[in-house]
Amino acid sequence: MRIAHLTDPHLTSLDGISPFALKGKRRLGYLSWWRNRRRQYRAEMLKRITCALVADDPDVTFVTGDLVHLGLPAEIAHAREWLERLSEQTQVVLVPGNHDCYRHDSIDHVYGQWARFLNLQPNDRSGFPSVLRKGSVSFIGVSSALPMPVWSAGGDIGRVQIEKLDRILSETSGTFRCLGLHHPPLVGQVPGRKALADASLLEGLIRKHGVELVLHGHVHRNRETVVDERTRVMASASASRVSGRNRASFRTFDVQASDTQWQVTGRLKSVDDNGTSIVLSEQSWQIEKRRA
Repeated sequence: MRIAHLTDPHLTSLDGISPFALKGKRRLGYLSWWRNRRRQYRAEMLKRITCALVADDPDVTFVTGDLVHLGLPAEIAHAREWLERLSEQTQVVLVPGNHDCYRHDSIDHVYGQWARFLNLQPNDRSGFPSVLRKGSVSFIGVSSALPMPVWSAGGDIGRVQIEKLDRILSETSGTFRCLGLHHPPLVGQVPGRKALADASLLEGLIRKHGVELVLHGHVHRNRETVVDERTRVMASASASRVSGRNRASFRTFDVQASDTQWQVTGRLKSVDDNGTSIVLSEQSWQIEKRRA
């Protein structure tokens, strides 16, 4: 099984949108895009990254949110077209990010237009965590995205999802569990205004069940955290970022099973200015299998 991880593509443009037609948090978000993001996050870079990812022929690609900037209906429709093109090459598992659920009026569009990739029924907001089982690998999606106040880019999973996730992780014990969400899952990984409100509860479940691999976005950086001998938590930089130390990247994981353990080879990859794939780092590790 080959798993790919891509996150925070911010694939839409706000060209042609007047800030005077926007209110509150959306107007401030537009100004942030105008000052910085429109130059830092570029469609041409995302195209090169996506082509490189597809060339690696992953069985499943986990996309961990922030496909858009302001959660506008036109942005969400544009992102659906991108998801549909990507899904022609690889199966997509998607969880939303805080920019996707930017305001309350974004949510119907996200859950309606992206339902196929969220692995939920249309407009079913009670369905998370999502579960996709492929062979001996379980892909588990958790939604941490909620409309937040102007000053906040944080997230919240909620008690209902936490309780469901506890049960799902028990039921999928014995498989290789790949858990994905937008916000960092561990306590202290980001400042409070960007943090997951119930990170302590989620971290407790990850440790309790020994989740094999956790993927997230939100930080726009390449990060790797070894929790213990079983669990690794990994983030990738924004898939469209053209500048800075954390230039656009994606990850692949090759998972092989023996009778007693999982063998995992992970690669962090980017592209050069010509679109040629570059391996930034590579590592392999083993995880003891648990009984179902």
